[in-house]
Amino acid sequence: MLEAGPEFGPGRHERLSSLLEDVLTARRVLEAARHDKRLAEQQVLRRELLEALEAYAAALAQVGAPLPPRLRSEIDLYRGLGARG
Repeated sequence: MLEAGPEFGPGRHERLSSLLEDVLTARRVLEAARHDKRLAEQQVLRRELLEALEAYAAALAQVGAPLPPRLRSEIDLYRGLGARG
C-alpha cells in the first residue's frame, strides 16, 4: 500500500477544499454582479476570481494533480479579459 506523503496529508486536502470554495464563491459573486454592477466593479470581481482560480491551480500543481482543461480555459479567459481592462 502506498504511504501518503506530506503533499497528500489531511491539511493539504483542507487547503484544496478551502481554495475551491473561494473559487465557487468568487464565481457566484461575479455572476450576481453581471446584472447590477458597473463595469469597473465587474473588472475588480473578475480579477478576484482570477486570483482564486490561480491559487487553486497552484495548489493542485503542488500536489501533482492535473489541471482540468475547463479550469485552464477559465484562467486563460480571465487573464485575457484582464489585459483588456
